[in-house]
Amino acid sequence: MKKPAFRRHAAGFSLMELVVVVAIIVVLAALTLVGMSFINAKQARDKAALQVKLLDLAIEDYKSDNKTYPSHQDSEGLKGDEVLYKALYYDGFEAKESGGTIYLADLDPENNTKGGQAWMQGKGPTAQIVDPWGNTYRYRSGDAPDSRNPDFDVWSCGPDGKTNPDPKNKDSLDDIGNW
Repeated sequence: MKKPAFRRHAAGFSLMELVVVVAIIVVLAALTLVGMSFINAKQARDKAALQVKLLDLAIEDYKSDNKTYPSHQDSEGLKGDEVLYKALYYDGFEAKESGGTIYLADLDPENNTKGGQAWMQGKGPTAQIVDPWGNTYRYRSGDAPDSRNPDFDVWSCGPDGKTNPDPKNKDSLDDIGNW
């Protein structure tokens, strides 16, 4: 009796199997990148909202001590970060010998990585308060013509870096503020 001849196949994967595995890896990598960008965007928005709340609370503390909010008439809020930095940190830092008050110690440019904040650029009286996207925070007094709040507005222009006094304008839809 004759034994049947067995054909040996080469060990390994076929080209089709390799293509399917590579395609699955590419799809999983793409899903991971999309998920990470969504998480990073949400984290930046949450960080900006927290920073706006911290600025809001520090401005209220400033008002309780000085009986007035920091004055700023620019309806666009373009120089608002300068007003806030000077009122909430720099003036108190300069007058610390005579009992000056620092209303928001996180604005210290020397400690800009404390707590992962990193929201200061520059040093001295010209330092800027920046949001997670690198844009300066905006501030305007409540008596400005386009003010949304009766006391003051403080806001980030959001990821696009654009703002508009009209809240329904497309440039204002991603703004994060105290309103």
